Amino acid sequence: MKKHMITLLGALFALFLMLPAGFAQAKTPEINDYQWAFSSDQTNYYFGNKKMSYALDEHGDIDKSRLLFSTIMTYEPPKPQAIITQREARGQKLSGYANFHGIIEVREIDLDKKTVWIRSHNDIDTVFNILSSENSDQLYDLKVLPKDQPEYIFAQQVIDYAAKHKDDLKDNSKAMQKELKAAQKAAAKNKDSNKDNTTK
Repeated sequence: MKKHMITLLGALFALFLMLPAGFAQAKTPEINDYQWAFSSDQTNYYFGNKKMSYALDEHGDIDKSRLLFSTIMTYEPPKPQAIITQREARGQKLSGYANFHGIIEVREIDLDKKTVWIRSHNDIDTVFNILSSENSDQLYDLKVLPKDQPEYIFAQQVIDYAAKHKDDLKDNSKAMQKELKAAQKAAAKNKDSNKDNTTK
């Protein structure tokens, strides 16, 4: 049952990964449905404020100690080319990477443990097409990360935003609960249907 719940939650995380419609027309680079946090050397940091929510535990209950959100980081030259060169040296896929522009990830912040878990990682091009995808177990420990490091600054801005928008996060979490229940119902129905077919 626990394994089944984790599988369903994984499917919801895939739905949660909100690809932006594109850049908004503005003097400062903006991305629809994402909030710009800050820019460091060659990297612009954004988080998906429209769908940010609390995480759900293995029972499907809301866990207010964990924040779930998507992020986009766009890269400025020469960083894209440096990453392409690294991929080439490792023998990794290069198809589509001529327009490599950054990454989009699903992240989870544990407010009690003060950690940031990158749950999934996707490379994107200039129009936000996904070039490659992978699961991730990368973890940042905010307790030991220097406060002037970009990852610490980024996480703290997300935490500050969440503290000011608790009602929005709660509403988004309830919407995720409904999606989870619908997924569970569909999975159960499909399982029963398969049983009926095997007994015929």
